Amino acid sequence: MNYLWTVCPKCSCEVTIQFDETAGGPSGSLRRWSRDRAINDGRKLETSKGEVAADGSFRAACVCGEMLPVEPARVTRATTERPPA
Repeated sequence: MNYLWTVCPKCSCEVTIQFDETAGGPSGSLRRWSRDRAINDGRKLETSKGEVAADGSFRAACVCGEMLPVEPARVTRATTERPPA
């Protein structure tokens, strides 16, 4: 699972984008919440392979409609593998 934490410049909400790389392109979800927690919602993330740039970057739509850049250098990659003992 890949994660990106950011702030939406349009709605000022904190946003997390969680996705896996699939054969068809990045797929996952986007969650947003306001600092006062009055807003807490999300949406499904599906990006076609054709929308992914050569460097692996793509854009994801916030619930408010703002397009947020997802750049590989800012993505945290989670793993289920145990570290060596």
